[in-house]
Amino acid sequence: MTDTEQDSLVVGPEHENRFSSGPTANFAKGLLWLLVVVLAAVSLTFILSRVIPADPARLAAGLEAGPDQVAQVRQDLGLDKPVVVQYVNYLGGLISGDFGDSIRTRQPVINDLLEALPASLELIVVSFTMIAGLGILLGIIWAYWPRGLHSVLLRIIAVAGSAMPVFWVGLLLQVGLAANIDWLPIAGSFNHRKYGVDEITGSGLLDSLISMDTSAIVEAIRRLVLPITTIVFHNIALTMTLMRSSMSEQLQRPYVQAARARGVSESKVVTVDALRNALNPVVTMLGLQLGWSLGGVVIVEVIFSWPGIGLYAFSAFQAFDYNAIMAVTIIATASFVLINSLVNRIYRVLDPRIT
Repeated sequence: MTDTEQDSLVVGPEHENRFSSGPTANFAKGLLWLLVVVLAAVSLTFILSRVIPADPARLAAGLEAGPDQVAQVRQDLGLDKPVVVQYVNYLGGLISGDFGDSIRTRQPVINDLLEALPASLELIVVSFTMIAGLGILLGIIWAYWPRGLHSVLLRIIAVAGSAMPVFWVGLLLQVGLAANIDWLPIAGSFNHRKYGVDEITGSGLLDSLISMDTSAIVEAIRRLVLPITTIVFHNIALTMTLMRSSMSEQLQRPYVQAARARGVSESKVVTVDALRNALNPVVTMLGLQLGWSLGGVVIVEVIFSWPGIGLYAFSAFQAFDYNAIMAVTIIATASFVLINSLVNRIYRVLDPRIT
């Protein structure tokens, strides 16, 4: 065997580093981290659900049920077994995609979640798109033109949005625009049956757009205005303020001054050079906001009676429907971890120096 062939069989440190940090290794690490975090969340929620002094069997059987009926329900739910056995059985069900049955609705939790998810995604996608788009745009305007009437208005929006609780914003909008002026519906989501729209995706706006029914599209938008405005007003302040601070810092950097001295157009300096570097901290914050959005819409969905996962979770807590509570916890935790992993990949697009 020649020296060249022997060298080809030796895996040096540089090769080991390449193998250990490749796409496959990163994917494996991300998947392992997701499993660890979800398992920790499941374990903690499971323990708390068994420590809280409440009897799910009594709630499931009804307040008028006798001891024998409660005992039978407890046996049917598997609550008569040791806690360790219940925990192992629950994990085994999760592996096969079984979240258990809901005490409140008497059907598999996964069916309830699939029914409620489109409504929540509708709120999250529309509101997050507006928060990211408007927040970044207004932040750039505020940074580039720091003085003027618009600056005063943006500062008021930033302070008010940060100071006012989301439930208070929602209640003010309900009283002001729905109850008193009667401009918009006070609560509830789009009714597919009323407008004869096929429930293809479960989203009122998307299904009405697919049907190309103008009246249905208008009604779907009217139903979204109040909850979306509540979410956007409460969350856009941080995006806008952070974008303004980051953009102002980048516009003062030497590379921006050098680009201007070379005769680069002002629009390119602002929208390409400065913006790309200014987006890093904003992307971080937006990723965190999106990660928490599934839990953050709970209050909004309760206020506006929006039939999504947030309202479903609230009803589950009221009825101590522990299987539903566990399922919502798992989905929220997994979503948060996955979104943060996605944000890390976006970093590499914005700044190739990040590995």
